[in-house]
Amino acid sequence: MRIGELAKALGTTTKTLRHYEQKGLLRPSHRTDNGYREYGEQEVNHARKVMGLRQLGLSIQEVHDLLAGDPAGTTLRMRLLGLFDEKLRDFDERLGILQGRREDLETRYLSMLDTPPDQDGSCICAALLIPCQCAKSDKRPTKISPS
Repeated sequence: MRIGELAKALGTTTKTLRHYEQKGLLRPSHRTDNGYREYGEQEVNHARKVMGLRQLGLSIQEVHDLLAGDPAGTTLRMRLLGLFDEKLRDFDERLGILQGRREDLETRYLSMLDTPPDQDGSCICAALLIPCQCAKSDKRPTKISPS
């Protein structure tokens, strides 16, 4: 199979495959006399793994490290499970941080909604969660309703 056929079979471009070859993720089984890349069944299966792992969001380096093998003899499946476990823990940590930030922002938003209507329009003490020392205003500001 030539590179164009492989790209079509994998739903990608020849440019992507050449880039992966340059990065050490792929290699053709051989080149013809006129320089065309040809891929055998083993290389096609390897390319499918590379593309599948990339579609999972793994970086080129992560894919390279996974497929390079392990001198300790750990299987590809075990290495991938380990990477997934690491990524899940990282996502959970980031989600926890984001959830905390969201809750903090919501608290500040709700505090601002509770600001008395006669409060000075430039007062943001409620958002800063500090005691208000701002003067009352003679103007009645337009209250923003929550969405």
